[in-house]
Amino acid sequence: MELSRQFPADSLSPRFDFHLGMSYAALGEPQRAQEHLTRAIALEPARLQYRYQFARVLSQSGQYADAAEQLRRCIAMDSTYLPARFQLGLAIAAQRNDPFAEMEVFTGLVERNPNDVLSLYHLSEALKRAGQPDSAAVFLRRALAVNPRYVPALIALSNHLNGQKRYAEALPLYLRADSVRGGNKDLLFQIGECYRRLGELPSARSYFRRAIALDSMNGLYHAQLAYAYFSDALYDSSIASYRTALLFDEENAQYHLNLALVYAKLDDRPNVLRSYAEAVRVMHPELAAAVFYDQGTYCFQKKLWKEAVTAYGRAIDIDPALSLAYYFKGSCLMQLNEHAAALPLFTEFLSRTKESTEFKGERYSAQKMSDYIKELRKKK
Repeated sequence: MELSRQFPADSLSPRFDFHLGMSYAALGEPQRAQEHLTRAIALEPARLQYRYQFARVLSQSGQYADAAEQLRRCIAMDSTYLPARFQLGLAIAAQRNDPFAEMEVFTGLVERNPNDVLSLYHLSEALKRAGQPDSAAVFLRRALAVNPRYVPALIALSNHLNGQKRYAEALPLYLRADSVRGGNKDLLFQIGECYRRLGELPSARSYFRRAIALDSMNGLYHAQLAYAYFSDALYDSSIASYRTALLFDEENAQYHLNLALVYAKLDDRPNVLRSYAEAVRVMHPELAAAVFYDQGTYCFQKKLWKEAVTAYGRAIDIDPALSLAYYFKGSCLMQLNEHAAALPLFTEFLSRTKESTEFKGERYSAQKMSDYIKELRKKK
């Protein structure tokens, strides 16, 4: 039953409509809340609090533009009412289309109260959206100077430093955030990443495992744990973690390629080739040239000449601009004594790299082998 039915119609007043609207808002019925708050405002338009709470309900309903309009009216009624200014900044921010207007609001709040942590933080967010990350970091540091345990600012500044590869500076901030608000899987993962990039692999693995304990179906967490195992030459553990990652993200070509690298360390040729094949299967065909080239290189190093010829050939078919693929395919054919097939590959390689200074050794070798093949032909 509607709350208003419990009272006679003539007993309704602006104050009663306001409280009834707020009750509906608390019950999660924003439409009815708006009806009563609108009526309260119509009956007593000069009451700032009615309009302010109406704006809050609009924001909570995702009607940010309407909320911003009501909040501007509140500020016009009382320019010293700072909660309306703060909520206006949030409403503008939620629309994600005018970071400069957002900056103007929060700058004004910070000027009025330099120790307003929330406004300092939201000003930093606006600056970041406006493409000024370094200025944003200044206000994050100011927020943390006031409250060193404010987690959103800790994480935002850590992320900023992390993005600049300043891992040693980001790590203690991430750790402080974790000490204040534990149990955040993404935070644990970022701590693990910082440790990994700083070469502290046992600590990295510890935090990756803690993140996995909170979200065991996150393929990325397992993949980075696998990478941390790989970096410490713990290949069996790395394989197990990559396989787990693939259970949750089977179409991730990079995981298959990484598995190929691990298997190569163990000289497990069948699984190396199988992993390359799986990577090709799941990736876009136009991107597969590099995979075939890497596969060819692996086979070349293992003196699997026929397999290398096939892999380099497929790389060339997809991306004819891979100059070195011609050279290495030709070199493999030489090992197979298929001189006639090798010559046009060396010729193509020399033609494609004639203006380059990058492949001096390969060009010298290709020219020598070309001359050798031509001499053999003359003798016949």
